[in-house]
Amino acid sequence: MNSTFTSYIASDLYHAGYTEDGQSFIAEVYYVTLENQAGRRFRHTSSFYGVERLVDEDGDDYFADRRDQATVKANRLVDRVNAALQSGKGIDMAYWEEVDPAYGSDEYISQGTEAERVYQERLAA
Repeated sequence: MNSTFTSYIASDLYHAGYTEDGQSFIAEVYYVTLENQAGRRFRHTSSFYGVERLVDEDGDDYFADRRDQATVKANRLVDRVNAALQSGKGIDMAYWEEVDPAYGSDEYISQGTEAERVYQERLAA
């Protein structure tokens, strides 16, 4: 990888557990993404969860907000990755996995991502 890639924080939603009344608790997980100008993207293997599931004295689950801490950790990783890219040292690709290219990008088109989505949707129907 070289400096034509930039890194940034991205996030997804995930099921963190159940509330005391049995409802799903949906939270945010943060991770670092590398993307080049053509839209090719890689996701770092580290994830930073926005909540911590805890148990109160009655044995009920509750969820402590950890988004601030998670984004601080993710920002530290972004800073380290960007510094490595700018220095020309490069990064260790053992910690990265390729993910879908950016929607509508040159890579999205050349990899046939839209056609793959349509095919997967038809199979699922």
